[in-house]
Amino acid sequence: MAAPAEKSFCVLEYHMSKSVVTVQCAFRAKDPLTDKTIRAWYKQFTETGCVCKQKSSGRPLTAEDDVERVRASFLHSPKKSKATAAKELSMSKTTVWRVLHKRLVFKPYRIQIVHNCPIKIKGAGLISVYSYKT
Repeated sequence: MAAPAEKSFCVLEYHMSKSVVTVQCAFRAKDPLTDKTIRAWYKQFTETGCVCKQKSSGRPLTAEDDVERVRASFLHSPKKSKATAAKELSMSKTTVWRVLHKRLVFKPYRIQIVHNCPIKIKGAGLISVYSYKT
């Protein structure tokens, strides 16, 4: 990867000579520059005025109506699993989890039944419930 000063040298050299071969001969680096790279730097410089790397777009946000659907689903039935909710809402499990934990700040907690209980409870086990901050 070339430093910004090296990129600007290549852009200036390409602007003066209009030849990729001249730029490649003038700029002798460890990694040889391709004509596609030189033209891309030149195009970026003419459009933006900078040869710096631009910020990437990142992951797209989940729509607000989807966030509200997840909120309503878990407020109505907090014991629901994220897999069940994902199936009902026609979303991926990852999207439901991301909305619950990052956007709505719902945190799962588990109620554990004591193992040495003298009374046998039929169907005792872990119950997963989502709580939320108001």
